[in-house]
Amino acid sequence: MEQIYTIPVNEEFESAPESGECPFCRLYSRLEADETEMILGASMMEPDIRIRTNEAGFCNVHLAKLFTAGKKLPLALILESHLGHIKDEMKCGMFPAKSAAGAAKRLRDVADGCYICDRIENNFSSMMETAALLWQSDEEFREKTMAQHHFCLPHFARFLSAAVERLSKKELAEFYKTVGAKEEEYITALGDDVGKFCKKFDYRYADEPWEGAKDAPERAGRFLIGKEI
Repeated sequence: MEQIYTIPVNEEFESAPESGECPFCRLYSRLEADETEMILGASMMEPDIRIRTNEAGFCNVHLAKLFTAGKKLPLALILESHLGHIKDEMKCGMFPAKSAAGAAKRLRDVADGCYICDRIENNFSSMMETAALLWQSDEEFREKTMAQHHFCLPHFARFLSAAVERLSKKELAEFYKTVGAKEEEYITALGDDVGKFCKKFDYRYADEPWEGAKDAPERAGRFLIGKEI
């Protein structure tokens, strides 16, 4: 188990129930904030980092976050270097028909890549594995897991996959029975709230109380994609 990840995983599993959020969503946001801050800070000047940002670029989500971070000069320096790399990758030379296919592949790799996504995924995968191993070895962490409000669908799927990879058959059966049952309970309650929301648009139920279902579609959306709608 990567000891470096046990602290942040435990911290978010301790604080997430009070917020009503998925602990893995909170971990992802934490990683995202850290990576955004680092790339616009000292990391920007490191040659090996610049090479990687040149090659991978940034997805639309993370490029937008970099713009809203309010550090335009370091971002402009990164973009200047990145644009130079893209120009070099085009390699328009003496045999354009021959080189066009290679350029297309290279440019697709740049356009579809993201340095921040890659960094987050590397750490987040280790955090998922750490959570599964903590559940296996730490009774207190099992209690923290069962105290969660819910896990969003994408992260529950990954948590379950990490458990499949790391737990014994007996441990996995217990994990799926307990954690899976808790997740199913939340899905049932969420579905009931969405149903109540729908009923409120039937005139026969117009005078009935919302019973907390007014934001049910938004909550369902966040559960399904792990992000704000």
